Amino acid sequence: MRYKPIALAAAALAASLAAAPASADLIPLTQVQLQGQGVGATFTTLFLQGAGASTTESGGVSFNGTTATPFGDAGTGASQFRSFTFADLAITNPSQLALIVNLAEPGSESPPSVTTAASTLSGTNAILSSGITLNVYSATGTLLEQHTAANGLTLNQVASGLGGSGLVFGLTAAEQTQLANTMAANAGNEVFTVGATFGNSAGGPETISAARLTQVAAVPEPETYALMLAGIGALGFVARRRRNQS
Repeated sequence: MRYKPIALAAAALAASLAAAPASADLIPLTQVQLQGQGVGATFTTLFLQGAGASTTESGGVSFNGTTATPFGDAGTGASQFRSFTFADLAITNPSQLALIVNLAEPGSESPPSVTTAASTLSGTNAILSSGITLNVYSATGTLLEQHTAANGLTLNQVASGLGGSGLVFGLTAAEQTQLANTMAANAGNEVFTVGATFGNSAGGPETISAARLTQVAAVPEPETYALMLAGIGALGFVARRRRNQS
């Protein structure tokens, strides 16, 4: 949660809080293995790719109550951006929401990675695209609140190419409650968009898709594989011992 400096006068603080949407953090949850998740085959909310030799890509999607509009380095193709509702994802509460960040960085860096960063855009577009930002609108296009991942996070590519694997972000329990309260206080279907800014990029495209959390399967960590192999080895040892005894 971002807070205003304490040194602000009480009146100015009250005015700023009344004018600005609330904010909360998105947090990385796990890696996932994806099947058939290329652009056009998944619920892609943002396709991001910097122009030319730029090492920073910044863009997102806005919503005016009728139309979702990409801006900055966001792709403009029909399958590259969209707004969405919980009904689109067949979910009913914020605890079920997952944002999957998929990296496709070229180059010799091992592993390829990007870093969440402050937006390089200006005005409203900057507010909508800092780090990784989930923007929550009313059905009429009023920006109600934002949930934003911290800047400075290093996101490592899990596998090459779009659609191979991704990094899952979700809301903490407290932030799920905050969003649920906002949705309860604003009748109608809330509309969501996504924005992002990635630094240290090598020109490859990145996508962010929305999904139901229970529909993504976690990729086992290396330690999990090690435990599995150790368990298999132990079972083999016991089986051989029993055969020798018999």
